[in-house]
Amino acid sequence: MYYVSMFLMFFALCSSIPLLQGCTSHLEPKVVFPERKYQFPKSFIVGSEIVTTFSFFNEGKAPLHIEKIDSDCGCVATNTSSSKILPGGKGEIRVAVERDVGGFQQNVFVFTDDPAAPIVRLEVSGVIVPPLTYPKKIKLGQLEKGKNVSEKITLTNNLKNTVEITGHTVSNKSITATLPQKSVPAGESMEFEAVLTLNDVGLYSESLTLSAQTQEALPGTDSKELVMSIQFQGRVLGGIIVLPQNLFLGILDGSGKSVQRKIHIKTDSSLPFSLKKVSADNFSVAADLAMEPQTVHEVGLSITPKTDSPSSGFVEGTIQIATDHPDVPEIAIPVKAVKP
Repeated sequence: MYYVSMFLMFFALCSSIPLLQGCTSHLEPKVVFPERKYQFPKSFIVGSEIVTTFSFFNEGKAPLHIEKIDSDCGCVATNTSSSKILPGGKGEIRVAVERDVGGFQQNVFVFTDDPAAPIVRLEVSGVIVPPLTYPKKIKLGQLEKGKNVSEKITLTNNLKNTVEITGHTVSNKSITATLPQKSVPAGESMEFEAVLTLNDVGLYSESLTLSAQTQEALPGTDSKELVMSIQFQGRVLGGIIVLPQNLFLGILDGSGKSVQRKIHIKTDSSLPFSLKKVSADNFSVAADLAMEPQTVHEVGLSITPKTDSPSSGFVEGTIQIATDHPDVPEIAIPVKAVKP
């Protein structure tokens, strides 16, 4: 009976005097988030408002304090309720995502005074798409000179209204394109063909630009105009490759002594060629050139800064090597050095 009486007395004191040592464990806040992860069920057009709200409750017996909220870059989180939630009360955390095109997964960290959950991590994920999906860059690889290359391009309308194609331009006449229709209905795609005529050897980098107009302003803007650029990149064989592509002579000692360097010059096809002569600006250069046609040349260069070049500082110039190659009559190699 003595122990029962002591227990009842302690229980009564805990109920009437909350700050009594040993009783505070029953008077702590308890934060509860029914959901800590949210995946947006549909994709968003870039520029759209992307917002969701996480609800939480205080199921403890003391006030819950939201001390601060941190979030990943590209995500803004705010406490839309009071920073103090009474027992049995409810709060909300608003999360707004600000990202570019692509999938996203953002984290929000809620700091509380709940000893059992001082930091709560919330997660939002989803997908952001452009108004129209199209290939921004098409890599062609290595191509043969004189050939026509055909590329099929698909344009998909991700908007909820029809898009009108108002025109197209090309950066070079080597590209021609024929569009089968002028409009692309909402949620549908249009396929067309671009033909590339490869007459110039070397690196190929040209673009096809499409202009379009939407029925409604694009999300996050006041504009109905849309410009889409498709880049074609590749290499047309039949040219000359130089390794290294540029030369650095280092820090010159000021004695006028020449610097020795080796370069490799080769064709990227089976066509042999000859090297005719070498010259330079800001540098004096000498080289033993093989005059007979070859597919690969190894050239030793003896390079000396000219006397009228800057007495100190950064010196740069170009070495030119003339060839009898039908498509590459001259090779230019940048040269740099430092004078003390």
